[in-house]
Amino acid sequence: MRGALAASIVLAAGVLTASGGAHALDDLRSPLMVRNAEPLNTLFLQAMPAPASTLPKNHSRITVSLDVVNHLLYDRAGISRFEQDMEIQRLSLHWVHGAGNDWEVVAHASIVARNGGALDELINIWHRWFGLYGGGRASHRNYVVHHRIVREGRTLVDTDSPALGLGDTTLEVRRRLGQAGRSYWAGRLMLKLPTGNAGEQFGSGSADFGAGIMLSYQSCSRLICHVNLSKVWAGRPTRLDATARDMVQWLLGVEYIVDARTSLVMQIDGNRTPVVVGVPYADGDRRSLTIGLVRDLGSGRRLEVSITENQFGWLARIAPDFHLRAALSWVEGALKLP
Repeated sequence: MRGALAASIVLAAGVLTASGGAHALDDLRSPLMVRNAEPLNTLFLQAMPAPASTLPKNHSRITVSLDVVNHLLYDRAGISRFEQDMEIQRLSLHWVHGAGNDWEVVAHASIVARNGGALDELINIWHRWFGLYGGGRASHRNYVVHHRIVREGRTLVDTDSPALGLGDTTLEVRRRLGQAGRSYWAGRLMLKLPTGNAGEQFGSGSADFGAGIMLSYQSCSRLICHVNLSKVWAGRPTRLDATARDMVQWLLGVEYIVDARTSLVMQIDGNRTPVVVGVPYADGDRRSLTIGLVRDLGSGRRLEVSITENQFGWLARIAPDFHLRAALSWVEGALKLP
């Protein structure tokens, strides 16, 4: 595994300067731009899901998205505690610009709100409908803010207050590497800037760096597989009194093309926990399952809606209890669909 990862990173960093290849995938074909939004995870650089295609020169895509993320997890081991009960709303702006010669540049910024939210009772109803346990929601009050992490008696996070502020900003360069049969390849380099308020847990307070590769494979006229593999080197958080771990982040997605304008996507993403707190369950891998719909609205506009859950055994482990996302994109000079 380490050898394969090293080879992947060398490919992403070194072959970025190689010549491009055949025509890229259609602009509509893409994984959902969702990763595990567990609060510790979002403090650090996240390699946002991306296809193995890049925009043509002077083409731009702007995506405005709203994520509503509900968290509930209470666990302890000895004198260590991991307690999350809150809702996060994240309004994000994602900008991609084709720079020519198969390169594109990317910027991602967000405004984050933490509060008691509005989904708690709706989630209780959802769980009853489908016979899910609900993570012990009946034992806790609805619509509260509580985030407390204690590692071996030392408090890392302790807040019961709503907050609003900027999140961290991510900058990225990508390059399409070419095509081999039905496989399309691209590479990326990423930098996370500490623009978020680390005191409010809206960022880590330090810069992170990452590199990775993206693969899209069209197995037939209606089915495309997307694979992302990245390595993230995390800086030391300034307000956690803890050391962050470097991470391998991965994603596997399957996109079913319903028609020329509509796709259904199911994807799994994962990485190990960036911060160990001494609670075995909470220190498990971050892994989430997302199902969504992508719809081309015409004139370069695209709509994405998705839901992410954590009640699917191996497919989803330490993840938000509920994650809803809606995104609208505009593409100048969008690639025409067949």
